[in-house]
Order: sequence, then C-alpha cells, then structure tokens
Amino acid sequence: MKKHLAVLAATAVLGVTSAFAANPFSDVTPQDWAYQAVAQLAAQGVVNGYPDGTFQGQHNITRYEMAQMVAKAMAHQERVDGEQNAIINRLANEFSAELNTLGVRVSTLENKVGNFKFTGDARLRYDASNDGRDSKFTYRGRVKFETTVNDNTKAVVRLASGKEFGENNEKNTTQATIDRVYVKHNFGKYATATVGRQDLVVGAGLAFDGAFEGVVATAGKNKLNGSVAYGYLQGGKYTGLKLNGERKDNAQVSVYQLNYNPTAKVAVKGFYADLHEKNVDNVYGAALDLKLGNKVTAGGEYVKAETQGASGEAWTASLGYGNYNMSKQGTWNVKGQYYDIKAGAPVIDSTLSFVGTNQKGVLATAKYAVAKNVGLAATATIDTKDQDNKGKAETYRADINYKF
Repeated sequence: MKKHLAVLAATAVLGVTSAFAANPFSDVTPQDWAYQAVAQLAAQGVVNGYPDGTFQGQHNITRYEMAQMVAKAMAHQERVDGEQNAIINRLANEFSAELNTLGVRVSTLENKVGNFKFTGDARLRYDASNDGRDSKFTYRGRVKFETTVNDNTKAVVRLASGKEFGENNEKNTTQATIDRVYVKHNFGKYATATVGRQDLVVGAGLAFDGAFEGVVATAGKNKLNGSVAYGYLQGGKYTGLKLNGERKDNAQVSVYQLNYNPTAKVAVKGFYADLHEKNVDNVYGAALDLKLGNKVTAGGEYVKAETQGASGEAWTASLGYGNYNMSKQGTWNVKGQYYDIKAGAPVIDSTLSFVGTNQKGVLATAKYAVAKNVGLAATATIDTKDQDNKGKAETYRADINYKF
C-alpha cells in the first residue's frame, strides 16, 4: 500500500477533524490530493516524516511503519466510535509482532476485543493436615470480562471453574459458574454505586471477605470514605442454614463501613453489619493497617457478635516483611499472624477460614514471585490450640498462582 493511501485510511479510522493543520513536509504541497489527511495526522502526531523533512508518500509503506501508525492510533482509541475502535483492534492484531518490537504491550492490544477487556487467573492448591485427614488438591480457573459502557459506567462478568480431587474425594466433576456479574456507575468524582453479584470485604476480612449479591454505595475521597451495602451474603456459615425455622440459602444483611486514611501509611476501618434474621447476631468491628517503612507492615482486627459476650469475639494481630508483587519476578514477603477466634465469633466467610473457629494460634505465610505473574504461596498453622488450651492438629497449604 502506498503511504498516501495508508494515511487517508488512518484519518477515517481516527475521525481526525483538524481541517486547518499545517503541513510540515516539503514534498507534500497544498495541491496534493492527500495534503489535508497528511497535515491532519502530522498535527496529531500519528505520522512522522524522514530526517530530511520529506514524507515520501509515493513509496510503499512497510509493516514497521504501519505498526507505528497503529500504535499511535491506539493512543487515541478512547475517543473514537465503536466501528473505528473495531478497526483499530483488527489492525493491532494484524501487526502484533511489530507492535511488540516497538514495546507496545498495553491492554488495548493484549486483552481487548472490541470494547471488552479480558483478564484471568488460575490456581493449583494443596491442603494437608496432621490429624489423619486425606490430603487433597484443588484447582481453579477464572476469566473476567469487563466492558466500558460509557465514561461513568462499566459492566463486569466473571466465569469460574474448579475441581477438587483426592484419594477419597467425591467431588470429581468440574463445574463452571458465573460467580461475579455487576454494573458499576460513577456519580461525579466522589460517589459510586455497584449493583449485582460482587466481592465484599467487611473491615479487613476477618468477619467476611466473599461473594455478595445486592447494591453497594460508596461516597468520599481516598482519605475518608464510607459505604453502605444492602443485599445477601453468598457464602459462609450462614448459607444454607435453618434460620427462623426455615432454610435460608443466603442471609440478608446491611453493612455500614467507614474508612479513614490519615496518611499513606495508616488505614483505619470500622463497620457495623445488621443481619436481618431473628436469632442471628449483628456484628461490629474495627481494623488497623500500618506501613512501618518500605518493607515492614503491621495490622490487627477485632470483630464481635453483638450479644454473645466474650464467646462472640475474634481478633488478629500480624507483622509482615517484604515487598511481594506477583507481577515482579523475585519479590517476596513473609507474615506471622496471631489469631484468637472464639466459638461464637462472627467469622462468616473469612480470609482466615483456613483455621476455623474455636481455636487460637499462629498463622505463618510466605509468598514468592518465581516469574512475572506466577507466584508461590505457603501457609501453615503453628501451636494451634482450642479455647481450653488443648492442642489441635496443624494444617498446611501450598498454592501456585497464575495471572493473565
């Protein structure tokens, strides 16, 4: 293809309209049929000439030169319409090798089709215990589809599939489910609402860190913000139980949270959860996270079932060291976390579900990024006891995680 024709096509794709742009090339005159297109794209920075100030539009364009134009077109992709966006994506796929050579490795090239962005993860996990239970492997894969509806709205759907297998394991079938589906809308700079099946973290996750179906409204800035959630918990110990004399698949709840970050190294969280079920306690709690330098972190959390007294309490305290980032090979961290979870504590679907309730002890975790987007994690309980200080079996877990 001649260079003049490629430029004319690029103006159509990008919808460039700067009609009075000045032409910087000595061999393109106002009498040239492609003058306006060349001048427009030159003004936008999409095309460049040669060191001698010429454009050489009669020469055939190389794949490398075309890839440069595609890369610059991708930088303008947010302001084109759907048809033009689709053309740019097709060109990006066609010239992917040349774009990689240019160092263009962005989401619009690697994981977008049309107006959709694709991301995902996979995990292989091994669980073991020294109490005689069978060890088991589980694996899980998830793919998330995200699309921008408009400047203020996005929609997300995530597909998950997993399998558990072991010596005496009956779960020998692979199941695929849509485990997240929601729409998020921004109301100005400081308010959002998310509706659908989504992730919900209450406090720092000791009470609940799992799937939630309903609406979550958030208002405020990064330094101080609050949220209200109303809907149904989709997992944990209240799922499928008999409440009020009848089986409840999901517990109905309202959650009120406040987050305060006085500095970049301090985060304080408080919450109150109103479970709309008789004979089920409401829950409140608070959490504190600290960064004590570049690699040292500390934190703690306390939660309580409203009327259970001391038997309804749970708390944790942790200290960590490292700078683990799964996207950066060679990074790592270690963390020790003491936990004390009473029998009536409101640990519903917790980040500490690995250790269970009515026990206390230390949870040790180590993580290491063996390659970019590939991470190893090992977790073990230490000195585990029940609330009467009787020793309990220790448990172990190892994960290998992938992100794409």
